[in-house]
Amino acid sequence: MKKLSTILAAGTLALAISTPVLAGPVGMRASYAQPDAETSAELQQASNAAQREARDGTKHNAAFMLKSYQIDRLVERMQSGQQVSQNRVDKALQPVVVW
Repeated sequence: MKKLSTILAAGTLALAISTPVLAGPVGMRASYAQPDAETSAELQQASNAAQREARDGTKHNAAFMLKSYQIDRLVERMQSGQQVSQNRVDKALQPVVVW
């Protein structure tokens, strides 16, 4: 009986932990950023800031270089007319997180 209750408890815990991962936004569509000058300027400013941080020689300069590269690619996609989700733009404008 103890083995059964342990299995049941473990299953319940696994389900409780995985439910937020499995549950996505139902019926919501992704919004796409319009390639305007203001958004491009904000992204370029964020890219320049990341490049500056990478050059200043912090111990995590590779993370800043990667962030700058990702932002530059995002700007190129927007300027070429490809659709870019607003979530990607928002994420690109977030500061670099180094653990």
